[in-house]
Amino acid sequence: MSNAEENMAGQAAVAPPPEAPPPEAPRKETEGGRASWEDPNLSFQERLRTQWRQMLVHLWGPAGSLVFHVVAIGVLVTFATGNNTTEVISEPVMLEAKAEPELEKPPEPEKVKPPEPVEQQVETPQENNIGFSTVESAEIGGSGTQETGVGLGTGDPNLPDKGFEIATTVKSRLVMRGLYAGRTAGGRKGALGLYGKGGAGGAATEAAVLRALRWLKKNQNSDGSWAGTAAPAMTAMALLSYLAHGETPQSPEFGNTVKKAIEWFILNQDATGHFKGRDGNDYSQPISAYALCEAYGLTQHPSLKDTAVKAIMTVVKGQHASGGFNYQLEAVSERNDSSYMAWCCQALKAAKMAGLEPDVPGLEPAIKKAIAGFKLNANADGGFGYSGPGRGGLSGAGALCMQLLGAPRAAEVVNTMKFLETCTFSFAMPDQQPYGGGSQVYYWYYITQAKFHHSPETFAAWNKLFSPELCKQQIIEKNAIEGPDGKMVDIGHWVSPVKNEHTGGVVQDTSLCTLMLEVYYRYLPSFKKIEAGPEDVVAAVAPKAEDVNVKIK
Repeated sequence: MSNAEENMAGQAAVAPPPEAPPPEAPRKETEGGRASWEDPNLSFQERLRTQWRQMLVHLWGPAGSLVFHVVAIGVLVTFATGNNTTEVISEPVMLEAKAEPELEKPPEPEKVKPPEPVEQQVETPQENNIGFSTVESAEIGGSGTQETGVGLGTGDPNLPDKGFEIATTVKSRLVMRGLYAGRTAGGRKGALGLYGKGGAGGAATEAAVLRALRWLKKNQNSDGSWAGTAAPAMTAMALLSYLAHGETPQSPEFGNTVKKAIEWFILNQDATGHFKGRDGNDYSQPISAYALCEAYGLTQHPSLKDTAVKAIMTVVKGQHASGGFNYQLEAVSERNDSSYMAWCCQALKAAKMAGLEPDVPGLEPAIKKAIAGFKLNANADGGFGYSGPGRGGLSGAGALCMQLLGAPRAAEVVNTMKFLETCTFSFAMPDQQPYGGGSQVYYWYYITQAKFHHSPETFAAWNKLFSPELCKQQIIEKNAIEGPDGKMVDIGHWVSPVKNEHTGGVVQDTSLCTLMLEVYYRYLPSFKKIEAGPEDVVAAVAPKAEDVNVKIK
C-alpha cells in the first residue's frame, strides 16, 4: 500500500464525531424545584399574572362542585317547605225547592242534656199571659247605647272561643228570589203594592217600621241584648223584627245592631244549646231558635250555623210523642201548650227554610208531628184552646202554625178562620173579640199573619183595621237618634192597651207590632203556590232553585 493510501485509510478510521446539537434554551417551568412564576428572570407583573392563571386552573373544580351542591340543597329545601297557603273562595250556596242542599254530611250531634229544673210558682194556665216566669235574669243589664262597628269584622274578643269568625269580615252577596225576595227594598215595595191596599198605605207603614227599628237600636244594651224579663226571648224578638225587614250584619243603618245581637247569642249559649238568662218556663229557647235559624237562612254565615243547629236540636228533642210541646221542652210531658207550641213550630219552619234538614236529624218528622199536636187542641167548630180543645185567644196561633207547617186547608184551619172573622183591632176597645179578653197584642200578632196566609179577601178586610190603628197608636219621639245621613230622625214604640198583658214589656210590644206591619213581605202567603215564578215579589215558604245565592269572601 502506498503512503497515500495509508494516509486515507487512517483518516477514515479516525473520523471526527458528529457536530453536537445547539444547547437547549433555559426551561421556564421548573429549575431546581422552583415554579415557573418564581423565575427570577420574570418581572413582577408577569409573575402575578402567571400565579393567577395557575390558581384558576387548580380551583375551578372545587368551586364548581360547591356551587352545584348549594343549588341542589336549595331545590330540595324549596320542595320540602313549599308554600301550602291556598286562597279559598266559597262558591255560591244554592238552596233548591223540595231538595236537600248539597252540604257536607255533618257529624252526629252531641247528646243534649235536659236543662236543669228551674223552680217556679205553680199557677193555673191562663191564656192572657205568654208564660214568662217572673224570675228576673241576672244576665240582663239596663238600657244602653249601641257601640259603633262595621260588618262582622268587629266585636267581642271572646267570640273566637265560641267558633264565630269575628276576626274576618264576611261579605254576603244574596240573590233573594222566592225565599226571602220580599225582604229586599224592591221586594218590600212590590209586596206593599200587592197586599197593602186599603190600609194605612205602604209609606205610612214603612215609616212606622223604621221608627220602631230605630227605637230598638237606641235601646239595645251595649252587650247586644235587649232588656226584659228574659234576655234571650227579648233579644230574639227584636232580632226577628230586623230580619223581617231584610236587615243583616252588612246593612248600612242597622248592620251593627244585628251583628251585636247575633254575637250575644253565640257568646251566651251553653253546651246544651240553651241560653243564659232564660225565663223559668224557657220560652226563650224556641223563640231564640226561631230567630237564629232565620238569621242563618238570610246570611248563610258558617259560624252562625253551629249556634242555630244546637238551638233547634233542643226543640226537636223536646217534642212529645203526640207532636206537642210543653214548658221547658219537657219531652216526657203530655201537656200541649198552644202558646209554647206556636214558637216551637215557627222555629221548626225557620230551620227548614234555612236548609238545615241535613244538620238536624228528625226535623221533617217533627214538623209533621207538630201538625198532629196542634190538632189535639183544636175545637171541632173552629178555634184552638190553651192546653186542650177550645176557642180562645190562641186560635190565631193554631191556625198560623198549621198554615206554615203545610196544612193551610185543613178543616181545623178553615173553621178557625171563620171563627176569627168578627175579630176587631182597637186599642180603645181591645177585648171586644169573639174569644174575649186577654193578651191582645200577642193574639193580634198571630191573627194578623193567619189572615194574611188564608186568602186575599180575608187579609184585605183585616188590613183596613189593623194597619191604620197601629200607625196611629205608635208613640213617637221626635229627633231622637241620628239617621243614616247624619241628620236626627224620629223613633217610635208601642205599649199594649191591656194592662198586665205579659211580662215582656215594651220591647215585646214594639217587636210584635213591628212584625205585624212587616207581614206584607216576610213570607209568601200560603194561598200562593210555591212553584210561583221569581217575578213574585214576596218570599216563598220553601226555597226554590236560585232562591238564595250567597258568596262569602
